[in-house]
Amino acid sequence: MKRRTFLTTAAGATALAAGAIGARPQSRKSFEAGSIGGVPLAKLHDQYRKEFDEFLEFFDKHIVDRQFGGFTCSVNHDGTPINTNKTAWFEGRGIWCCSFMYNHNLAREDRYLDCAKQSVDFILKHRPAGAGYWPAMYARDGTVIDQNGSLPGDCYIAEGLAEFSRATGDKKYEDIARETLFKALAGYDDPGFKDSASPYPGARNQWYWMLFMWFGTNWLAKKPDPELEAVVDRCLDALLNHHLNPDFDLWNLVINHDLSRPSGENIAHARLAGCGHATEATWMIMYEAARRRDKALFDRAAKVFKRHVEVSWDDVYGGVFNDLEDVDENRWGLAKIFWAQAFVLIGSLQAVEHTAAPWAGEMFARQFEYVETRCRLDRWGFPLVIDSADRKVSALPKASRKDIYHHPRYLMLCLEALERLVKRGGKTSGVFGEKGDVR
Repeated sequence: MKRRTFLTTAAGATALAAGAIGARPQSRKSFEAGSIGGVPLAKLHDQYRKEFDEFLEFFDKHIVDRQFGGFTCSVNHDGTPINTNKTAWFEGRGIWCCSFMYNHNLAREDRYLDCAKQSVDFILKHRPAGAGYWPAMYARDGTVIDQNGSLPGDCYIAEGLAEFSRATGDKKYEDIARETLFKALAGYDDPGFKDSASPYPGARNQWYWMLFMWFGTNWLAKKPDPELEAVVDRCLDALLNHHLNPDFDLWNLVINHDLSRPSGENIAHARLAGCGHATEATWMIMYEAARRRDKALFDRAAKVFKRHVEVSWDDVYGGVFNDLEDVDENRWGLAKIFWAQAFVLIGSLQAVEHTAAPWAGEMFARQFEYVETRCRLDRWGFPLVIDSADRKVSALPKASRKDIYHHPRYLMLCLEALERLVKRGGKTSGVFGEKGDVR
């Protein structure tokens, strides 16, 4: 796809209050304090709670395997199974999801902690020895189908075990989580590292920095750890100072092992910008900056976040594209992927909560309208949201799995942010100083 031009200005105004999908109002509207895009914070909070309860109902009924433990995510839109296989990725993600909702009082029920425990028991039977990864895929009963695991799978298991440890207070799970994370990092630091997401040996992927960083941010929010603090610092440096390509002010998805720009036979990767992963990484950096109370870091991350959202916005049909496949050719992947849409809402709401930046409120309102009207499956008579669809999201996408990570994480993080805003009477957090009105 060749878009007309890169966007270089802020989003415009709220589509929640007025305006069609893809439209850019010409002037900002003035809204009352305690609202975003003219919608009261309490009303937004209630909508997120309703959608999270919808997720929980589907999750309980169709995803959780209470006989063998773990999560069978390959289901149709109506919940009927496609297959009953389980993967390291989604066991780790499911453990995290159940533990997080329990720890954060979003669904503090023993049944969800039990779901996490059953999955933990399911995967621990296959804990790898030495430097190997956890197996990639299992049959429903736990029989290993694919022994060849991956760095992301191990990172998700580490993330899940760490959150589960926080729920139970059992340090042994924390120790396994930390060991798994550092083993994955050691493999990533091998100059010859190569996997399916690495187009050439030793390539550094912004996705992987993000995985290591997010693990550290959540760990450090609960307890100090100098080694993990150093890992987070290293990830911040790689993302903010090396993946950023100054030729066009966007992040390259991959760079060389020594953090230099791809060249020679790999030069095409110097023209590829992973906008979806950039918006994900930058909202995570905003969380890390809030943890550190580092306003300069927050502002820098917010600026990068805003730039990538503006560039990837589809002016015609709304929403954001995920990958700018070639900057010079202005060629984009046309699919509308839900998690890329969700990242816009998580990040813009962080900017609203901590700074009340007008651009962030406008961005959130416009994207919320898009997600509610284009990404939800209720217009076809089903619950939840799309996973991936065509550019227009004009037809019901065929189901292959149900997301138990990006979708509920989006709902939970936004629900928490809105709860905090409502409790403060529509005031910003004050993390960086004086509180202001959100509007």
